[in-house]
Amino acid sequence: MPGPLLSELTSRECNHYLVEGGDIAVLPVGSAEVVGPHLPVGAWYFAAEAFATLLAEGVDGLRLPLTPFSIAPAVYDRPGSVAVEHVPFTAYVRAAMDDLLAAGFCRILLVTHADYVGYYTPQEFYEDHGVAAAGLNLREAWSQALRARGVGEDSALAGALRVLGKGALLEKVMAENARLLKEGWQPTPLPDGLAHVLRQGVAGFRYPPGGFPVPPNPDLNPVAGEEALRAAVAALVPSVASLRTYNEFLAKRHASRGLMWRGWRWTE
Repeated sequence: MPGPLLSELTSRECNHYLVEGGDIAVLPVGSAEVVGPHLPVGAWYFAAEAFATLLAEGVDGLRLPLTPFSIAPAVYDRPGSVAVEHVPFTAYVRAAMDDLLAAGFCRILLVTHADYVGYYTPQEFYEDHGVAAAGLNLREAWSQALRARGVGEDSALAGALRVLGKGALLEKVMAENARLLKEGWQPTPLPDGLAHVLRQGVAGFRYPPGGFPVPPNPDLNPVAGEEALRAAVAALVPSVASLRTYNEFLAKRHASRGLMWRGWRWTE
């Protein structure tokens, strides 16, 4: 069963997947936020969806419908950004993960560009249930593959549109990127002190009007971006088998928690 969308299956098909030993749920989390003047506000939305689709196909998992909104810390006040406070948002994601575990999905792969969701939510999930969920940060997952091809993150965002078959939207992105470059468009720079801090780590700030996280780029290459996405997914696939092995180990250690929770049973 090559990575279908769970919401498009009947209940009998979902049950068949679980009865036959399937246990992988891929949960993509995106956002609606200003990314670049040439990119759609759903750029991270499409990136999470594309990566999760490829990953579900690669590991024979079920892909969950995409969670479209999260916080937009640096562009929360810009037109097009839909910023959701992190407390209700993370509670929503955790509730979904908890119920997936209860249903028998003991390998949950959380795909997101939001650091706080990808890092802290799986850790809290483990502390509560004794089950390891994988938080897959998109930026980290594809960074090596992008460097190998000599392209940037914007190429991965454009490559995601190729994966999803959004040709018309990709054409608009490429045309707008070319137009802005031809006109000599320049983003509003961040203050020197803030730019220096951001090169060293993380700071609370917002982009000023005219400033963008991802500016137009003459090296924007959606073909290389798609190749990087596929290479990043291929590199992750072997690790998913290890996640099951580790969770089986945890189930033996925590007989009343983890994979034994609410009826799921692991046997030798």
